[in-house]
Amino acid sequence: MDKLQTLFNEVSAKCADLNAQLNAKLQDENASVDDFQKIKDDLTAAKARRDAINDQIKDLEAEKASETKTETKDDGSKKGTDLSKKPIDDKKKAINDFIHSHGKVIDASSQVTSTEAGVLIPEEIIYDPTAEVNSVVDLSTLVTKTPVTTPKGTYPILKRATDRFSSVAELAENPKLAEPEFNKVDWSVATYRGAIPLSEEAIADSAVDLTSLVGQSINEKSVNTYNAMIAPVLQSFTAKATTTDTLVDSLKHILNVDLDPAYSRALVVTQSLFNTLDTLKDKNGRYLLHDASDSITDGTAKGTILGVPVYVVGDTLLGSLAGDQKAFVGDLKRGVLFTDRQQVTLAWEDSKIYGKYLGAAFRFGVQKADSNAGYFVTNTDVSGSGLGK
Repeated sequence: MDKLQTLFNEVSAKCADLNAQLNAKLQDENASVDDFQKIKDDLTAAKARRDAINDQIKDLEAEKASETKTETKDDGSKKGTDLSKKPIDDKKKAINDFIHSHGKVIDASSQVTSTEAGVLIPEEIIYDPTAEVNSVVDLSTLVTKTPVTTPKGTYPILKRATDRFSSVAELAENPKLAEPEFNKVDWSVATYRGAIPLSEEAIADSAVDLTSLVGQSINEKSVNTYNAMIAPVLQSFTAKATTTDTLVDSLKHILNVDLDPAYSRALVVTQSLFNTLDTLKDKNGRYLLHDASDSITDGTAKGTILGVPVYVVGDTLLGSLAGDQKAFVGDLKRGVLFTDRQQVTLAWEDSKIYGKYLGAAFRFGVQKADSNAGYFVTNTDVSGSGLGK
């Protein structure tokens, strides 16, 4: 193809040169008819050759495009190969090799980060959407999550502006604006560790995909850990009591009056309180709780009430007993800061009882960011429910 293109350029240049010679002969009174005819014949021959080369180049380009399309179709439909998954497949293989070899094999070419303790698990392996436990809400996805590189520090949160711009006459000096104000949130991270249950049979069997088993186990345990650490922060917001009869009016007052209009709104409720909300009707007998809409929620909400998404957690997460009816009402992102220090690390640990076991560790912290961003509500009609936990 390249040689043909070069030849086409050479012949095209020759055509241009012959055309210039022909024009010069037409203006030369001393030029003979034979000289003129010879240049004209050479030009005709050169043009024919140029067009033939051009047609050949077009045919080759069309043929190449057809072959490329066929190969793409074959790779995608016949072989079922998804090229976009190759990098993650390499990472999964590296994790598998690390586990099967009891930590002796780490493939450097897989882009899986190794540490003195073991290997860091890529987030796309842990949070596999196809294996996600949709029945459990991951509260860490609803709050402000920020990566950090130190064990503790201060996080600035911009306060809501109360000043405004002023009108200014032409060429007049600009008025002084108020300086932005920040709330400083002190944060720190803690280390959380746990064992990953794997049988020796599974480890010894090289055909077993241990990465999927480990990823699912880590996902479930990490969500439980995140929620357990976020729950006390939600419980620490200003407490409000209500009854089943006044529940809707109490929620309306919080949403309409108590919360600043600048805050976003969401409800995190226990299962028992969700059941109460799910049975409430208006004066016309219509249920107040509506199905969640993707345009309003992120897909993990169980429904909406008063136009606000409702997320459901276990009774004992926000309460202390089964049947407790508790709820956080407010802005989760402004109210809670989640500092993420380190990805999950896998390592083989020594045990006096079990010999060696596969352990996982990660570091994070949870702090209250804005104390005015929400309220903690308790339905006191339920036996065993008190103000707070």
